[in-house]
Amino acid sequence: MKVNTLSDIFTNFTNEPVEISQLVNLYVSAVKGRGDNPTKEMQLRLEYSTKPIKILFAGYRGCGKSTELNKLQFEIQTKFSVLNYSIMEESDPINLTYIELFIITMEKLFELAEKEHFDIRKEYIDSIKGWLSSKEIQEIRDSYIGLDSELGSETQFSIPWLQKFFFKLKIAGKTSKNFKEILKQNVEPRLSELIFHCNTLIEEIRIAGRKRGFKDVLIIVEDLDKIPIDRAESLFFNYASQLTQLQASVIFTFPITLLYNQKFNIIRQYFDYDFELPMIKVNNKDGSSNAEGRDILRTIVERRMDLALFAKPENLETLIGYSGGCLRDLFRMILESASNALISENDKIEETDIQKGILRLKNDYSNTISDNRKADKTFISAKQYFETLVAVVNDVSKHPENTEALLDLRQNLCVLGYNSENWCDVHPLVKDILKDRGLLS
Repeated sequence: MKVNTLSDIFTNFTNEPVEISQLVNLYVSAVKGRGDNPTKEMQLRLEYSTKPIKILFAGYRGCGKSTELNKLQFEIQTKFSVLNYSIMEESDPINLTYIELFIITMEKLFELAEKEHFDIRKEYIDSIKGWLSSKEIQEIRDSYIGLDSELGSETQFSIPWLQKFFFKLKIAGKTSKNFKEILKQNVEPRLSELIFHCNTLIEEIRIAGRKRGFKDVLIIVEDLDKIPIDRAESLFFNYASQLTQLQASVIFTFPITLLYNQKFNIIRQYFDYDFELPMIKVNNKDGSSNAEGRDILRTIVERRMDLALFAKPENLETLIGYSGGCLRDLFRMILESASNALISENDKIEETDIQKGILRLKNDYSNTISDNRKADKTFISAKQYFETLVAVVNDVSKHPENTEALLDLRQNLCVLGYNSENWCDVHPLVKDILKDRGLLS
């Protein structure tokens, strides 16, 4: 619902994606501003494919990937049994292992079967007993889970019991780094069996879903683009073959820097498609203003707040220009500006309020450009980052070489990608930083 007071702005401009239930009220198509429509392309691939497909979905943080995935789910929810979960919510993203992905998926599949009242055959329940009763898994059950005594033996191996078992396994991995080692020692040797049971459960849900008119099963794994980049590299570069063994259509969110990594072609063979969600253009490649992109961003804001809360229309236009098309940054500057107005006891957002909001975000970007010694001992100096930024600004083609420094700058949003042509440019706030340092005229 659109808000008309400054204090209510805080409820409508969070970093949370637009939920499916709110798409009608808040969703605005940004296709014309992005110059590409990967959401529709994914929908068509899923609907017309005759077999399960694996998709990588990349995009800069804050560009609206999760909202687009919710839009996709809304469009196909009558055709697919959809399982959508966030790694940031379900796991310890700092130390995520590929084994945990299968454990979380199993827990969520059982949850889906229970929620939708899908009939799971007794033969499947009996088949998973062997894995659960193995020496390695029994040790985990006895020492770490304690589920048997909690539920009682008469309910063992029912769907609710199995869902709760994998839930407890997931929580133990999320909260204990030591338990991750136990998982590696005890589960990895029997991982092929776990994958088999996971795929058999997918088939059970597929059969049950088809009786209700669903074509297939779709699993959406969100926020893998937000885990530490070294963890993402390990996950995708070392275990792509394992991840793609799931016999369902799967969309994995994917870090933007790995999409431009020289090793990408090594893992590309394991996936059927890869798509990138570009930023909404506020400027064209030549630096001129892009009216379509700015209109879209203005409409997005207008869906959430009364624009009369800005003392002058130019105040919002200034924030849109400085956002670089990054929705996360635009929302944050609006929040900061509203907060400044409330502190100053203004009825509306004045120019002084937005300038403080812009400065706050600008300082945050400035702090991200610093000497960087990586885990592999590679060292990139702040000077190299600044030189790379200046080179991007001065590159007329806007297709600079993807050096390690540039990949880092893509990851921290100092450099943003636009359009289906995949040209990029320096974030407007970072251009100001370069000017402040005398690096740009």
